[in-house]
Amino acid sequence: MSSLQAIRDAILQSPDNISLLLLYSRACLEQLQLDDARESFERVLELDPHQTDAHLGIARVLFLQGETSGAAVRAERVLQQEPENAPAHLLLSRVYLSEGDRPKAIEHFDRAALIDGTMSDPALERELGRSARDVRRTSPAPIIPESGANEGPEDGDQAQDIFDDPFDDPPYDWRPETFYTPGDPNRFGTTFADVGGMEELKEEIRLKIIYPLQFPDLYKAYGKRTGGGILIYGPPGCGKTLMLRAVAGEVPCNFLSVGLHEIFDPYFGSTERNLHQIFETARTNSPCVLVFDDIDSLAQDRRNVRESQLRNLVNQFLHEMDGMRGENQRVLVIGATNQPWSLDPAFRRPGRFDQAIFIPPPDAAARAQIITLLAKDKPISNLDVEALVEATAGFSGADLKWVFDRAAEMTLSAAIHSGQPVPIAMDLLISVARSHAPSTHSWFEGAHEQAQQTTPDAYTTEVRKFLNAPSQREP
Repeated sequence: MSSLQAIRDAILQSPDNISLLLLYSRACLEQLQLDDARESFERVLELDPHQTDAHLGIARVLFLQGETSGAAVRAERVLQQEPENAPAHLLLSRVYLSEGDRPKAIEHFDRAALIDGTMSDPALERELGRSARDVRRTSPAPIIPESGANEGPEDGDQAQDIFDDPFDDPPYDWRPETFYTPGDPNRFGTTFADVGGMEELKEEIRLKIIYPLQFPDLYKAYGKRTGGGILIYGPPGCGKTLMLRAVAGEVPCNFLSVGLHEIFDPYFGSTERNLHQIFETARTNSPCVLVFDDIDSLAQDRRNVRESQLRNLVNQFLHEMDGMRGENQRVLVIGATNQPWSLDPAFRRPGRFDQAIFIPPPDAAARAQIITLLAKDKPISNLDVEALVEATAGFSGADLKWVFDRAAEMTLSAAIHSGQPVPIAMDLLISVARSHAPSTHSWFEGAHEQAQQTTPDAYTTEVRKFLNAPSQREP
């Protein structure tokens, strides 16, 4: 059965389902069944005259039929309702390019790229000679006025509107140290491409926050919402913190990362208030990704906590997590920890951290990716990735980085004493690797003891599986 037929059958069961009608309309558009696409888009507008996706869909149909003026009128109408509608700007870019107005085409293309961090149109980028990612990287950094959100040029600079400081308006008395808006060029320093392995985690993040924003109607049709909770855990040095930084360069929405020093406060009640303000910030700026590294410090098992302040903090955290369940709370909370068994069991309940993902030491394929990334900017003679992969079984990403750093130091020392620069020898990398014991061994020893002492749960079960699979663990 074709995908179009499958959607038609679904529409027969739910003829007024706008999400399904939009899915069908777009599928027809992709297969250039323009009359069917327009008819379906118009059916959507009968059900909801203000549905901008349908207006924009008809504009695309008109553009493909060569009616550029009609397409432009429809797209401009969408922008009157939603000035930050990136697809409308992208369509206008194509319209102006087809009419020979290249400056206007570039203006709308750049606008779309700054609004939507995931936007990509390879064909249009080739025609314009610029990429969306380059636009985002080279755009001016956000300018945050010292006081008053309305300061600035009276004529309203459009580019600056994107970067209006969301923390100017009351009741904010707390400002995050790490907060990125979708168009902020500072967020693209690290992406998933810089992280070797962890494909399951990357896909889970895409499913919970990236795909819902790219395909909102598909998610609505399945009754799924944006956001939720992901807990990543495993030995230190295996890339959890690097992955959290890479999320900022991938997600097409606001990104808020919180350090422990931004939460803890010596005054009674202040820590709980700070945590509430952090979650309130994420909710106010949704869709948003909210990141906590070393989350075990905030969510300790209350059975092992005597201090009332820490118990109150855990209760506050649970309360805030429960506040993420509403229809409009499009917030993805990501926590990372080396000690998942230290978390209060209440955090493990579905509806809070819905998905727990174990990050083991990288396997052979992931080590090959990491080694290639680490060797990229270093003068290494005759790099043999396979040999180095074999010599580093059980190594974490941090262990691999230490091998390269140590070999570079030893080579640099030799170059200084000889007065002649020399490349890093492959034999030296192998020798350094073989002299180093993987730092993950002590973690697995502790994890094994913990697994024996506690009742089996999702966390200890995954660790047990890994410990009982010598071929996977590569001892």
